[in-house]
Amino acid sequence: MRCLITGISGFAGHHLAALLLARGDEVHGTLHTGGGALRLRALTARYPLLAQRLHVVDVADATAVDAVVAAVRPEAIFHLAAVSFVPQTVHDPAAALQVNVLGALRVFDAVQRHAPRCRVLVAGSGDAYGAVQPEDLPVRETCPFRPLNPYAASKAALDLVAYQWAHGAGLEIVRVRAFNHTGAGQRSDFICPNFARQLLEVARGSRAPVLSVGDLDVVRDFSDVRDVVAAYVAIAEQGVAGEVYNVCSGVGRSIRSVLDTLSEIVGVQVRTEVAPERLRRASAPALVGSATKLHSATGWTPRYAWRDTLTAVVDDCRRSMTTASSSADT
Repeated sequence: MRCLITGISGFAGHHLAALLLARGDEVHGTLHTGGGALRLRALTARYPLLAQRLHVVDVADATAVDAVVAAVRPEAIFHLAAVSFVPQTVHDPAAALQVNVLGALRVFDAVQRHAPRCRVLVAGSGDAYGAVQPEDLPVRETCPFRPLNPYAASKAALDLVAYQWAHGAGLEIVRVRAFNHTGAGQRSDFICPNFARQLLEVARGSRAPVLSVGDLDVVRDFSDVRDVVAAYVAIAEQGVAGEVYNVCSGVGRSIRSVLDTLSEIVGVQVRTEVAPERLRRASAPALVGSATKLHSATGWTPRYAWRDTLTAVVDDCRRSMTTASSSADT
């Protein structure tokens, strides 16, 4: 299968590329800047042709997106390019809409012109459900959107635009609403690697045993990124065009329990202090999804145990900290 991944150097993007390349698919990808290729060095070393199939593209640039789709003529597009860090979208909501919504429009328009039979998977977010009610849990795809931050609103808008292009324009679009996911390679400002990094600093003696945290009592649905991208492939191949699928574990975990498990893995005990800048103005107390529709359509189930996922996060943070320390010493 000839695939195009927008946002290929992002967290989920590079895991998806690794999965598709290992299957023998032909993978092309878009990067927002040339520096993004550095995050793909391990993959391009193993699959040299990938380096020739990377395109520096602003997904909101209609001409650039059109040129890439026309050149690649993909059989499948995984549209993952997005502004995904919630605080960043709070600071600049216009940029979130520009990339997350207008970028999708550019992709759909180019597909309609150059690859109308291409299957397009659009990566939305479970965060779009927002202020879910207790009776809504676990959240199914029929739950209404009540977004509580600019990121969630942009993903809700993306979902609606994708629905329109699928049902109104006839494109082969499948939508996914992915809940929280983590794993090796996630940016250190996201919660799991952020906690892991702070705990490792405590273990090394470079930080006092006090962690800066937000609200530890909220409950979220976490998955391993490797399970998430496997779901994306299954949905792209077996999902029904025009439909939407939650991608989630179906298990609610408090942020406090995540921190406790990471503390056990690292082997340190810490106190916590709430940092006001880590608190969100509005946040649902619990957001847990149902993957029943996804399982029924594709047979997908999570493969990775939660502790193994967090161990991968810790190991990745330890490697990056060791590399940074070695570089500073040379």
